[in-house]
Amino acid sequence: MASLPVSPPGAEAPEHSQQSRNQALIDTTSRIMGAMYVYVALWLVITLVAGLQKAHPQLVWGTTAWLGVIAATRALVAHQLQNLLDHSPALAHRLTVGLVLVNGLTWGLLTAASVYLPSLEPIRTSMLLVSVGLSSGGTVAMAINPTLKMWFPVSVIAPVALATAAHATDGNFMLASLMVIYTVYIMHAARTVSQDYWRAQEAFRALEHVSLTDPLTQVPNRLHFERQYQTEWRRACRLNTRLAVMIVDLDHFKHVNDEHGHPAGDIVLQEAAKAMGQAIMRPCDVLARYGGEEFVVLLPDITEEGVQVVAERLRTQVENLAITLPSGVIRVTCSVGYACVIPGHELDTDDLIRQADEALYHAKVGGRNCSRRWAAPQTQPPQAQRDEPINALT
Repeated sequence: MASLPVSPPGAEAPEHSQQSRNQALIDTTSRIMGAMYVYVALWLVITLVAGLQKAHPQLVWGTTAWLGVIAATRALVAHQLQNLLDHSPALAHRLTVGLVLVNGLTWGLLTAASVYLPSLEPIRTSMLLVSVGLSSGGTVAMAINPTLKMWFPVSVIAPVALATAAHATDGNFMLASLMVIYTVYIMHAARTVSQDYWRAQEAFRALEHVSLTDPLTQVPNRLHFERQYQTEWRRACRLNTRLAVMIVDLDHFKHVNDEHGHPAGDIVLQEAAKAMGQAIMRPCDVLARYGGEEFVVLLPDITEEGVQVVAERLRTQVENLAITLPSGVIRVTCSVGYACVIPGHELDTDDLIRQADEALYHAKVGGRNCSRRWAAPQTQPPQAQRDEPINALT
């Protein structure tokens, strides 16, 4: 049965649903879209102003080309991010995070080279200042990603710290120490930003869960069903697969309220919903309360025989209920009507619901506590055609 799980407040990203992690990746990418070409611009400004292209043309233009390739690849991945997430979320995450880390590490190595190599001393101060700015601004912007918030500042600062530590001077030792302290501080600030983001996400998901859940039975409500129904209808149209809908009605439920009271009727609804939920075994199937004592079941990508099996299993689960209350033991049955189609241009979403509702009517008329499949009404031939064989015999 489809559900809307809510993680404990303050949980880290790995404990969230795949949908939440995907949304966090989309949010991260949107935050850093403008920074994709910043590395190229900063590198060109620093090296050209310092005149480094004359002494080290291969370094300047080769690095410019490399940073440009990274920026273009990041932009392409960002443009195709939604498609990547739809087909391979793991690949989308690896590409996005990996390219950002390669960018950060490239800049960290360039800064380390400016510290370690005397020939690059003209750009040393500028590279150090930019490294500090990139690591602080970038880390905070990407803090909602659990990997980037820890490894991005490390990728930028660690090479610089190692390069400064390699020169055993008091100034370099102090600089290396400051780099380490700064990295720890940035990671702590990123952790705070990350916690705030995920708490806000949890609050939103909790609110969404409440808005899409029936408060009495704790199964999805009609709004949730209609959303999923539209999604599954479009998917079935695209893939040319079958889609089924079952409408379930508790038999003589008014008598339960009249004889035992409305609180007892609420308990019956809750227990019936639990029993129906046990009959819905696939994660893609949705059981929802449709209204009153009616429930609806959405069964994507299923055969007509499969729908019949689920309908009978659901009906049996409800029939076997024995609800013990102070007023006595209550037994309840249900009637099930279902329809199964391959959506096409000749059908719309209302048709399948209507067919299931008609099948439920026939189940009620047929004596209740049974399941009925919708069948197209037989068209009667014209009177003249029916009489034709008789005329031929006379």
